[in-house]
Amino acid sequence: MRLSSFVPAALALSLAACADQADEPVDTAPLQLTHNDATLIEGTFVHAGSVVTFDSRVVGPEHAQLHLDVNGVTLTADLDLAGGAFTQDGGLGALYADDVAALIALRDAIGATHPEFIDSLHGKLLVRHADRMAEAPQGYTLDKRVIDMTTLTAAVDDRAGSCGNDGTTCLAGIGGYAYEYHDSTGHGCTATYTTYGNYASSCQGRCGAGCNWWFDDDMMQDCLDHDRCVDHHPTGGSGSGSAYCGDEFWDADGDYVVTYVAYCPN
Repeated sequence: MRLSSFVPAALALSLAACADQADEPVDTAPLQLTHNDATLIEGTFVHAGSVVTFDSRVVGPEHAQLHLDVNGVTLTADLDLAGGAFTQDGGLGALYADDVAALIALRDAIGATHPEFIDSLHGKLLVRHADRMAEAPQGYTLDKRVIDMTTLTAAVDDRAGSCGNDGTTCLAGIGGYAYEYHDSTGHGCTATYTTYGNYASSCQGRCGAGCNWWFDDDMMQDCLDHDRCVDHHPTGGSGSGSAYCGDEFWDADGDYVVTYVAYCPN
């Protein structure tokens, strides 16, 4: 699926998250689908006492909506490729360790039993938004955010001392070496020359799950910044709060959106 009228020809859209692929066997039995067809995927998932319900549906041409409930926290997403807008809302809720674990387990259970979901718009929205929100800083209030996809380009207006938003800038190929930039409450902006993609342990820089998974191979600068921030601050990035890697998480918003389909010239 590629966009036509509302973005430059080079811009194709995709969504994602940077959570690593689980190495342990996937428990798929708790995944129960109550509806699964070309317009609606609906069901429940239970993991270690956590309950997830989901409803992802096609509501128009190139337009899907998701309602995802994780232990009472409602996450919604509206992906309107035809209209050029992506809206996500956490209802001012917050996710914690059990919620994150359930989202990752849901992603992996779908991957093990229904990999075909990634080929449909509503299936892709379900899997990739679950993966994306599993990277959210734990305990951080999740508000409503609207992305105008018509404005997303590779141009960088302000990097705020090298640790700002890089637009939707691709990294070369599917692996290599590049500088990552991040800051935290314990230090200012730092730059480290590092590996990414298939040169790295967990495909850092990929806007989606880890290596050898069923997302595409686009590598993005903001995703690399976030992934390496979490590597440097494992208890304070996706692990405990926005004070460490929360800004890097939100900087990668646009990168997740544009990589809904192949975006980078790999």
